[in-house]
Amino acid sequence: MINEERVKELYQMALCDQKEEKAIQKNGEYYRSDYVSKELIKSFFTGTIAFGLLLLLWGLDRIETMKENIRMDDLLSNSVVIVLLYIAFMAVYLLVTAIVYYQRYGKERRKRKKYCGHLKKINKMYEREDKLKV
Repeated sequence: MINEERVKELYQMALCDQKEEKAIQKNGEYYRSDYVSKELIKSFFTGTIAFGLLLLLWGLDRIETMKENIRMDDLLSNSVVIVLLYIAFMAVYLLVTAIVYYQRYGKERRKRKKYCGHLKKINKMYEREDKLKV
């Protein structure tokens, strides 16, 4: 005889498997702090590349002006400004990254708990059936 409750639970698990399989598995591999730290490290490199590309585009736009008015003291003051801009850019970029991945981890964690809840219900159903058969 078909157990309708078990079929419903298995259907819910199949939906989770189909939609969220990679996210659920990836989420289970890390603690929250490790997951966010890993993403911060990746974002540090991508942010550095993004800042470098923005600086390159800005430099290409201002190349004519810089060729005419280049002086050593301006170069030093400009490099200090560029370093300060880099620090500010990275601080904002990494803060946004931390917030986004902290929330994303929480969302995936809730989905994983829901999935585990379905597994527990199914296991209890099978245990009850086994006890009734014996």
